[in-house]
Formats: sequence, C-alpha cells, structure tokens
Amino acid sequence: MQYENRLRLHAHPTKIFRYFATIKMKNKSGKWELYMTPNDFLRSIQPGLKQPENLGLDKFQILDEHAANKWIPEVKDDSIFLKIEKRGLLTYSDYVLLTILLSIPERNVRISFKLFDLNGDGDVTIDELDTVFMAMTQGEVSMMNSHLKSHFFGHRLNKTLSIDEFLKFLHALHIEIHTDQFQNLLKESSSVISELDFAKVVLGLRKSRSERREILKRVKKKFGQMDHGITLEEFLAFFRFVQDVSIMDNALAFYYFTGADISPKTMRHIAYVVTGVKLSQHLTDVIFCIFDRNNDNIIQRKEFTDMRRQWMHPIPLRKNPKLLSKMCIVCKCTWKMLSAWNLREPHPRYLPLW
Repeated sequence: MQYENRLRLHAHPTKIFRYFATIKMKNKSGKWELYMTPNDFLRSIQPGLKQPENLGLDKFQILDEHAANKWIPEVKDDSIFLKIEKRGLLTYSDYVLLTILLSIPERNVRISFKLFDLNGDGDVTIDELDTVFMAMTQGEVSMMNSHLKSHFFGHRLNKTLSIDEFLKFLHALHIEIHTDQFQNLLKESSSVISELDFAKVVLGLRKSRSERREILKRVKKKFGQMDHGITLEEFLAFFRFVQDVSIMDNALAFYYFTGADISPKTMRHIAYVVTGVKLSQHLTDVIFCIFDRNNDNIIQRKEFTDMRRQWMHPIPLRKNPKLLSKMCIVCKCTWKMLSAWNLREPHPRYLPLW
C-alpha cells in the first residue's frame, strides 16, 4: 500500500494509469489498448485503496471481443461514467482529463469559459475547449482522444458547450466520486464515517509521516470516544467548500489585516457567504482539530495557509513536472487570443450551480 501511495504522489500519469488500469482489449482500430474501470479510477486517486490481487503494473485482465461485448460495469445505471462511455471504460486521455477537472475550482472554470469564448455567446466549441486542455497538459493529452468529446459535443462534434452544461457535469462528477469515497470508508451497518477516517482523507498524501501521526493522534484523542462521525452530507459539503478555498483565503485576508484570527463560527459564516456552503458545527470542529496545532480553537494565518495548500486539490493528484506550469501556459495561450476577443456584447451573468 505504501508503494501505491508513493506512486499516486510521485509517478508520471502514464505509469499511474498502467498500474491501476485493469482492462486490456482491442479498440475500434483493432489495436490493443488499456482501459480503466470506474473503480480503477477511484483507486488511482484515493490513498489507502489496494489494487486487486495479481493485477498491477503491466498486469491486466484481457478481454476478447466476445467478453468485451458482455462487459458489465459495477456502477449504478445513472453513473456519470456510463454517460462518458457506454461501458464505463476510460482511456488514458479520459483519466488525465477527469483528474484535471476534479482539481479545477468553479471560479476558474467560469474565467476560462469567458476567456476562450471568442464570439461572446456564452458557449465554447470543441476546438476552444481542446485548446485549454492541450495547454494545461503541454500537448500531452487532447480531447480528440477522449470519450469526453462525444459527451460534450455530440457524435458529430458539431455542438457547442455552455458553461451551465459543463458545471452540471462537474457537479455530477464530484458528487459521484466523493460519494464513492465515502462508501469505501463506511464500516458495516453504519451510515457515518469516523472522524479519524475523515482526517486521513483530508490529509491525503502531502504530510510527512510524523506530522500525520501527530494530527491523527490529536483527532483520535478528541473524537475517538464520541459516537458522532461524519455524514455523507458533511463529507460532500467539505469537498464543495475546498473547491473555492483560494477565494476563502482572499475573504479571510480582511480579518487577518485587522489582526484578528479565525474562530469556527467565523469560518462557517465566511464559508456560507463566499461559497454558499453550510459547514456544520461538528464538521468545523473536526477541521479545526486537524489544523489547529496549539489547540486554542483559533486558526492563525500560518495555519490557514497550511490548510489552503493542503486543500488546493481535493483529491491527491500526481506531481507531474509537465503540469506544474499549466496555468502559466493557459495565460500565455489566452494572451495570444485576446486580439480576437469580441467585446461588443456583454457576457451574461451566471448564477452558481452548486
């Protein structure tokens, strides 16, 4: 399991995909190709989940044409993965693009749509959206090689994609992924997960072992004897909240400028005002227990900065050097396109979906 955790954190996406993908079969061109199932995808991004026995790096379940036609994915009928591909199987391009989409805050999505919507109609074409993804991956992954292209733009690729449709897809993706995460953490006959398991998810892979031990010991000491736990609603609210944590940082800056620190009540209030998410008192108490080092029930600026860095990606992503400068590349690409930007019609104002 330690090897798999290191792989998730440090390996190149191709190696992660080759390790966690479990299906090998022929594509439409008759060539053998690797595919991830929805469960494979979840294992690739969630620490602590083990790969099935006898499956791993370059070890796959090989499906012939007959077996491939009878393949039944282990997902619900309304799964977002079945909407992407009828069997729920993901290519390498699907894997990379979905992982990127899980890490993008909603606010950044809105900005990107406005920047690349050259005619000002509020929609983007496949070429415009592919420009964004090609820039973010330095040409490594194109939407043209992904099943997402048909889902977003139709089989003939002649449709346009509105920001509301895109955000609806992102919302469904987040809900399904985080719900599956929650279900994996549930104990038998229980409807809540422990505060300790929640803390492990929050900490992800970014803390050193000594820091993790200290934090988990603190959480266990405070909540270990309590029969409360974290509900699915609280779990989803937390991940919705961290999607806009950079905006929260800007809002909290006003408090820090006045010399004030952040109490649980203040954080709940600002979270609701800024992101529209209601954090329960118990969830906030657990968050403070994780990041409040001196147990004074106050989050200081340094502690919140640590929180912000920890939550920059709600699901642990690989550290790929090629992706570190992706936002800079997007900005450069956008700058080149600004001369063609049509400013004659004002952009409509969009209301938050989540």
